Amino acid sequence: RILAIMEDAANLAPSYDGWLVAAQNNEAEARRAGIEVVRVPLDPETFTRWCADRGSARTRAARVAFVNEVMRRDAGDE
Repeated sequence: RILAIMEDAANLAPSYDGWLVAAQNNEAEARRAGIEVVRVPLDPETFTRWCADRGSARTRAARVAFVNEVMRRDAGDE
């Protein structure tokens, strides 16, 4: 479902399994570098609505902004 809504789907892993391996590798690398890793679920409907409300394309930049906003909200900064 995620690939179907993303405007940059061609730049994403074509399968969940491929994405999962890359995500786990990225997490491990970040932890080794001393970076705290926080997982933020990305629900397709919520993300699509979030992008529409902001006039954003559904791309990597929007995913980063969405995750940052969720993290700030969950930390009580918003």
